[in-house]
Amino acid sequence: MPPTGVTLTIAPPSPPVRTAPPARPATDPPAPPAHEPSRSRRAPRPVPRRFRPDIEGLRAIAVVSVVVYHAGLGLPGGYVGVDVFFVISGFLITRQLVAAVAQQGIRALPVFYSHRIRRLLPAAVVVVLATVLAARIWAPALQLRSIVTDAAFTTFYGLNYRLAALGTDYQHVGTAASPLQHFWSLAVEEQFYVVWPIVVALALVLGSRRGRAALIVLVVAVVAVSSAYAVVVTRASAPWAYFSLHTRAWELALGALVALAAPALARLPRRLAAIGAWGGIAMIVLSAVRYTDATAFPGYAAWLPVGGAALVVAAGCGERTSAERVLGEPLMQCLGRISYAWYLWHWPMLVLAPDVLGHRLDAVERGAVVWLSLVAALVSFFAVEEPARNLRMPDWRWFATAFALSGTVVAACGAAVLWGPRLVGTGADQNLTVLGTTSSSAHGIDAVIERQLKAGLRIEAAPANLTPKPADASASLPPTSHDGCHAGFTQVQQGSCVYGDTTAHRTVVLFGDSHMEQWQPALDQLGRRMHWRVVSWTKAACPAAALTVQNPSLNRTYTECDTWRAQTISRIRALQPALVLMSQSENVASSSVSPSAFADATLRTIDALQAGGVVKVHYLQDIPIPGTDLPTCVASHLDDVGHCDFERSKAYTYPARHAALAPALRKAGVAQTDPADWFCTSTECPAVVGNVLVYRNDSHMTVPYSRWLAPALRPVLRAAKESR
Repeated sequence: MPPTGVTLTIAPPSPPVRTAPPARPATDPPAPPAHEPSRSRRAPRPVPRRFRPDIEGLRAIAVVSVVVYHAGLGLPGGYVGVDVFFVISGFLITRQLVAAVAQQGIRALPVFYSHRIRRLLPAAVVVVLATVLAARIWAPALQLRSIVTDAAFTTFYGLNYRLAALGTDYQHVGTAASPLQHFWSLAVEEQFYVVWPIVVALALVLGSRRGRAALIVLVVAVVAVSSAYAVVVTRASAPWAYFSLHTRAWELALGALVALAAPALARLPRRLAAIGAWGGIAMIVLSAVRYTDATAFPGYAAWLPVGGAALVVAAGCGERTSAERVLGEPLMQCLGRISYAWYLWHWPMLVLAPDVLGHRLDAVERGAVVWLSLVAALVSFFAVEEPARNLRMPDWRWFATAFALSGTVVAACGAAVLWGPRLVGTGADQNLTVLGTTSSSAHGIDAVIERQLKAGLRIEAAPANLTPKPADASASLPPTSHDGCHAGFTQVQQGSCVYGDTTAHRTVVLFGDSHMEQWQPALDQLGRRMHWRVVSWTKAACPAAALTVQNPSLNRTYTECDTWRAQTISRIRALQPALVLMSQSENVASSSVSPSAFADATLRTIDALQAGGVVKVHYLQDIPIPGTDLPTCVASHLDDVGHCDFERSKAYTYPARHAALAPALRKAGVAQTDPADWFCTSTECPAVVGNVLVYRNDSHMTVPYSRWLAPALRPVLRAAKESR
């Protein structure tokens, strides 16, 4: 499946490649001796056809399935179109290269690269420029910089690795999809094209008569190694498995293998070829219908659509079959011909349409956007693609054109940022009252917090001294996110992770997921003042509750969470701290976990700690969450930040789960604190309090707000100290 955190997109189909029939390769056998029958008396050797209408129809199947999937109109596994396009590209490019190298030798390479530029770059540049312009006009102000960065990576064909890195970064999981995200697969293909033509040319030119055989051996090795690597990485890191060239190269290589075997495949009996073609189509359709976002992909699952595409392409190397007659229907040919343009346009339009209209799209509106993108594809095809393909220039001019077009995109990106919307507030400066200066009692501190919250609800324009600024909010992370003490998805080992007063004799351990980690700045500050040694052991998306959960980013059962939890409980029991402060997100467990089951799992963890002699466990209830990215909202409403305030009654995704936990803890005699009153009045929760932006994303508070709340936690440490 596509890794969560960045929305699934597919490989852009390469434009149709119509080449001359391949010349007889150097590896053909020598002329027969005189005693052998003359070639004129033999049955003619089947020659692979130049234009393949079946491939054009296969493109149509792939692009329709992907567009329908992206529009949310069905086909839960429509993302397998990426595999179909990779196989097609590997086949066509290798066929073209073998023919060209046989005729021109190494001189064919500049021609090949100039043809790639002419066929792919003009339309892609137009879409990127149009997307950047549309994003400047309609996209949320805070997302513009990210989109511009994606455009720059797109220009230099590195977007796939940027998306892989973001997909494995817990802090970026759940961020909005980029309208340029679909260019990742074009990056994969171009990275493949950098190496593959050179390999083919060297094998055929230097290998002389054995060059083709050596090339086949190499291709088989690439298929074997890359597909095996894809299986391993799919389990270890779904984003890297999905976006990486190393895990996708085998799909292109399988298409290349079909191209190298085309002369032999051309001799397949028509009936056998027809069975293969229909079987391949069935495999593709089956995967598009049966696969879902929960499918571990690419992994083993990719073999079904990849094998299906390879079968269809292989079956069409000889005579026409009944499958080709269906794939060759005019509508299929039309859609296949414009598939590259349709792919380029449909995704940006689907992503930006909600910003243009100001609301989420329903099914009818998504369908309308799909039809509009088809119109845009037709216009683009006839106004950009075809003229560029028919434009005859020397190869060196196409290379110069590529640099010029890339420079244009970079310049447009710079202009979009330079003349982009302001991201700094212009309202009057605000300040927060330092807690504990007038009263150190819990009641006095809570009263000050309530006054500040009510004042925050009255703020109109974002204060000029707002901290952190919306553009910097995502980087407002506790130090534990940088020093390895907040364990990543696959990390199970941590160091001592000591903060606060590191020489103190009393120790408090912070135990839980990122919703516990967000309190680390507060406890670090409080520990220094009250002479507590603070140990912070937390793990991303791993609840403290004894629950085995699924990790959407890894796209599998989160076994590392169970391992880490067990190890950390053992470490806490060995440490025997004066206090364990425990907290967790109430959203990590799936919706199938009932409120009572969640409470019971939480109590099982507390029981495990106390059974090991840990006397004092204090549970910190989850904070209210806005459910939308607050910095993005504030950046888009700098003159009306009240637009981003949210209702307290809607501050919990699973209110029943939240409500069930408190009485269960109380019944078990576990001390607890509910911080809801530190974020919300009785009815509303402000996005800005004083000069502080409260949330760094849709569910975590910023470091400044955490530090401001430190005195509110003083009674918790004081009570633990007195109980000893």
